[in-house]
Amino acid sequence: MRNWMKYLIVTLIVALLTNGGQFYLWNQYIAQVKVGYETEIEVLNATIQDIGTLVDVYSVRAATFPGQEVKQEDLMLVQTPESLINDSYVLEPQQVMDKFYKIAISPGTPLTDDMFMSEALDDTTRETDLIADSWSVGLKKGDYVDLEITYPYGDKYVVLSHIRVENVNANTIKTYLTGSQRHIYNGALVDYFLHVDNGASLNLVKYTEPGIQEPSKVTYSVTDNILSVITEDPNVMEKINTTLNQEKRTMITNSLSTISDEDASALSSGRRGTLSDITGAEKEHTQMVNELEETRQKELEKQQREAAANQQSNNSNLSIQEGVVN
Repeated sequence: MRNWMKYLIVTLIVALLTNGGQFYLWNQYIAQVKVGYETEIEVLNATIQDIGTLVDVYSVRAATFPGQEVKQEDLMLVQTPESLINDSYVLEPQQVMDKFYKIAISPGTPLTDDMFMSEALDDTTRETDLIADSWSVGLKKGDYVDLEITYPYGDKYVVLSHIRVENVNANTIKTYLTGSQRHIYNGALVDYFLHVDNGASLNLVKYTEPGIQEPSKVTYSVTDNILSVITEDPNVMEKINTTLNQEKRTMITNSLSTISDEDASALSSGRRGTLSDITGAEKEHTQMVNELEETRQKELEKQQREAAANQQSNNSNLSIQEGVVN
């Protein structure tokens, strides 16, 4: 009996000591966790104070591409810490209307002034349709291009620099040109028509990052009669350096005077083959884009039909359940 009592007493003492130790350790753990949370809260509060109040700025609803025209329906409000805001942030849509995106922008990115570019228009600017033998496959509205003339022996000159594509048609593109640019373009057309049978070509070359890349320098030089027209035209504000133009023009004329009939025939044939390949690639690209759009449209219609069927099924089930309840 005494042994049993001793065993019971020892057991109780051990249990009390064990539970007491566990309770003590648990309290210590809780205290440490509490201190950790309180420290995190203090850090977060300090961070919030450093950030400051959140204010509304503008971003885009969907991804944009360089050269795309800004439209008010493209814009949406996002919140940004007031401490980060400066005068460059777009706080009102009017700040960027009539401008174009300089770079590709992802949704949610706060907009700043340096993400946009404007087109310099003067009183002589007119809508103009340009002809060209070839242009970059997939060229679209909003892209920026140079118009280049390539003479039979491959000497190439930039006729028009960094012009925005307003529309792409079957054989022409639409853009805006100043009075001086139109004179230069007409001069290049004359050269092209005179030497196309010898292999001359007009080509549009697309900028990859038009808002970042520096525009090309115009290197083409017009003939004396076109230069006289530009010089005397009272509407033209951009005058040409006469001396420099004549020096370059002499180089072009000398190059053209050395073309033999045999070379002209071979060059013309080769250029036609190249242009034919580019035209074929453009047709393939257009067909692929159309097929992708058709597939996307069919998938969208399928999803709409499935959604309508699911809605109808849900309505039917609801009607049955209501009938059972009634």
